[in-house]
Amino acid sequence: MELIDNKSRRWINILKLLVSQNKWWTLQEISKKKIGSVRAIQSDLEQMKSFQTEDGEPLIRMKPRQGISICFTQTLRADYYIKEILKDNIEIRLIEGIFFEQNMSFYEWMDVLNISRSTLYNTINKINSVLASYDIELRPDSMQFYGNEKEIRHFFVEFLFEVYGSRLWPFDEIQKQDAADLLQELFQVVQVTVPDVAIDKYCLWLGVFIHRIRKNYTIKRNFTYSMLEEKQSSTAKSIYSQIRAWEDHICQKAKDIFDITLDHHEFVFLLLIEPSIGPFKSIESVEEKLTFFQSHAPHLYEAIHSFINQLALIYHTDIANRKVLTLLLLQYYVYSNEITGRDGFLFKKKSHYLSEVKKQLPYFYSRITHIIQQSKTDDILASFVKNERELIRIITSNWRGLVQLEMERRNILNIFVTSTLGYNHSLFIADLIKLRVPPLIHIFTSPENTLNESTMEQLQIDVIVTDTELPIQFGRSTLLISSFPTKKELDNLHRKISDMTD
Repeated sequence: MELIDNKSRRWINILKLLVSQNKWWTLQEISKKKIGSVRAIQSDLEQMKSFQTEDGEPLIRMKPRQGISICFTQTLRADYYIKEILKDNIEIRLIEGIFFEQNMSFYEWMDVLNISRSTLYNTINKINSVLASYDIELRPDSMQFYGNEKEIRHFFVEFLFEVYGSRLWPFDEIQKQDAADLLQELFQVVQVTVPDVAIDKYCLWLGVFIHRIRKNYTIKRNFTYSMLEEKQSSTAKSIYSQIRAWEDHICQKAKDIFDITLDHHEFVFLLLIEPSIGPFKSIESVEEKLTFFQSHAPHLYEAIHSFINQLALIYHTDIANRKVLTLLLLQYYVYSNEITGRDGFLFKKKSHYLSEVKKQLPYFYSRITHIIQQSKTDDILASFVKNERELIRIITSNWRGLVQLEMERRNILNIFVTSTLGYNHSLFIADLIKLRVPPLIHIFTSPENTLNESTMEQLQIDVIVTDTELPIQFGRSTLLISSFPTKKELDNLHRKISDMTD
């Protein structure tokens, strides 16, 4: 999270590293994980000595000859202290305070946070730099968030999930189990299957939804529409009546359980819960997330792992950031909505990225589309490859060195064309062949229109296409074609070339 200061980030990374393995770490080993310098880490650990387990024992153990380790009998205590570290951050305390507390003025927040006027202004500016991507802002005159209510709720879901993760629950007046029960009822009503790995974030989303409504922040629309007022078929009116019955049922449940009244616009927004919460994000590391997914969805994990192995075989090389790509594809599968990440993409313009992939990575594009077609027959991955454009974008955007691999890759077939009618006629035949050859087949001709062994070696020629019997054999395949080939001859030639590349 951009709002976390460097010191807090180091503390959190130290705790997550210590929890990752049940072993004793040296300062040098921790420093090599790019958490910070040895001196900074040593200072951090001295300040973290006060962290205790629920039994009152030190959470972090330090011994002169053994090193540093964490008390593994209370691993959840690490989550508790990560939360406490985050909540000690001024920016996070302010955002969380405004969200949960009653309205307070600018000067009241100065007293609560014990900071100066200029520091509070700087804090608000820092927060607004993050809020800009949501098109909302925190205004100092009222100390409230302004903008589209949907985006405000979206931001708070992402923010609270960063701070509390999937196991801690920030709402005192809302029971998490009640939220989960209502969501399950909603999913059953609209016949949607939601993976277990995502339910914690859905519950948090519903918690934000309920909390904002209770504070009278609602979604407002300036228009109303009813199918009952329009001339519709009996089938359409039947479907509409069913939706209205769903709405009445869910709204009554929300009233009974949470004592909130949902109008039509709030109910419609409730139906958009999945695309509203965005990609799965948390404070956990990539390894922790993968372990979580692997334990909860082992068959899906193995299917995607196999899919990535197929990708690696394209260039006979391993994928440098395999874990990150695995996680991205798992997230993409879990969330059917389109992932539109804000940075890090190779081709940033959505309308042009697929044509750019075809142009810049022709071999990759031909192979990945083949793999996708094969994956459509897999029971698990069938839905995974529905959005082919987005899937290709995710892979190309996160496969490090893909462009370099494409540039260094040797053409799969080099063809030399020569004709008894001269160089220009050789170009003519070459142009006819180019119309239908597979990607990355390179066709050469020579102005001298002659063949010699040095030229063949220099150009690494695999196949010679000619309209005459060659007087000298060069140890390479030779395909004969007429000086003015018919369509049938060209089709046969293309078929033979395609067979050579398989």
